[in-house]
Amino acid sequence: MTSKRGLVSLTLPVMMGYLPLGAVFGVLWVDAGLTWYWAPLMSVLVYAGAMQYLAVGLLAAGIGWIDLAVASLLVNFRHLFYGLSLYHLLPKGVIGRNYFIFGITDETYSLLSASGRVKDPETALWVVLLNQSYWVLGTLTGMALARGLPPGLQGLDFALTALFTVLAVEQIRAKKDWGAVALGVAAAAVAGIWVSDYFLLAASVMLVLVLLAWPERKQKEKPAHV
Repeated sequence: MTSKRGLVSLTLPVMMGYLPLGAVFGVLWVDAGLTWYWAPLMSVLVYAGAMQYLAVGLLAAGIGWIDLAVASLLVNFRHLFYGLSLYHLLPKGVIGRNYFIFGITDETYSLLSASGRVKDPETALWVVLLNQSYWVLGTLTGMALARGLPPGLQGLDFALTALFTVLAVEQIRAKKDWGAVALGVAAAAVAGIWVSDYFLLAASVMLVLVLLAWPERKQKEKPAHV
């Protein structure tokens, strides 16, 4: 398992994103006039990143819980595919296994799959725990700071989009898999043109179907040396 100092170093990029992003969520929640204690509870029990941003507007508009649940499913449906490539990092214990499944976010998935430094389930579980702690701490910090900020600040919700962009660039630089980039762009274009109302779901399903149908590369066996 990676040392504690190594874990902090490993999760530092996510911490630098989650502290301000969580703070923005806290500010938006308070600015919307919603009951304060639901914000930290949502960051602990829901922990859905982009969906939490969306939930602020939906709850402030008085949307019903059923509609919110359906919206959550559509926004976070892509998470169902993350476990396919992280199965080898799944902890053995019931509590650890369920928390690991619950705590996988886009940023955590990117870190676990691209860093190359997470080799065992215990380290992966600590990464998930630390990343959520950054988000919760950011939420509490934002709620505390919101009282001193002018209401109706514009552009705060763009912070999450900016983080996704940085993570995508880092993935491309690390992997240099231009075929995957082309597939992602193509899926995004098709989903955006024909099924824009279900953009994330449609793009994710198309990518999974293409990858499942993609012929596996077979390595040529090298002749054994006598």
